[in-house]
Amino acid sequence: MTFHLRLMREADLAAVHAVQELAYAETMVESMDVLRSRLHTSPMTAWVAENKDGIGAYLVAYPSQRGKISELGSDFELPPAADALYIHDLAVAPRMAGQGIAAAFVQHAITDAMSRQLQYVCLVSVQDSLSFWNKLAFLEDQDLRPEQASLLLSYPGAAYYCSRKL
Repeated sequence: MTFHLRLMREADLAAVHAVQELAYAETMVESMDVLRSRLHTSPMTAWVAENKDGIGAYLVAYPSQRGKISELGSDFELPPAADALYIHDLAVAPRMAGQGIAAAFVQHAITDAMSRQLQYVCLVSVQDSLSFWNKLAFLEDQDLRPEQASLLLSYPGAAYYCSRKL
């Protein structure tokens, strides 16, 4: 089945939230208000994947700085000078799993980061996804200030800060 990646729009938020509820543990689902705020903060780095059945996956990122972690449920804060694209959320509904959508999103985000002349793409790996990120050349990055490392505790279960140098 084919899919199309495009920029996320406000009208997509209900479908995005539905994907989030399917893809994440209940304790990790963030509110519609948080999703809306993030879309408004960085609309050019929020994308959806859709097919004939509608939206089935999304990726939300924002320009950031390597070593800065977004706490679960918090708003995005854009730095004055970014050196990284921070992928906060990548979710694929079961009906679209296994089609290469996640890898396509990551490549799209990397291309976007390179076009912005950023040096890194960073993220927090959750829900046993570390091997997925490792396959895409993201490595656990433990070079964190203590206050940033403590934000990993806002994520249920094991959480790993990862980065990829561009």
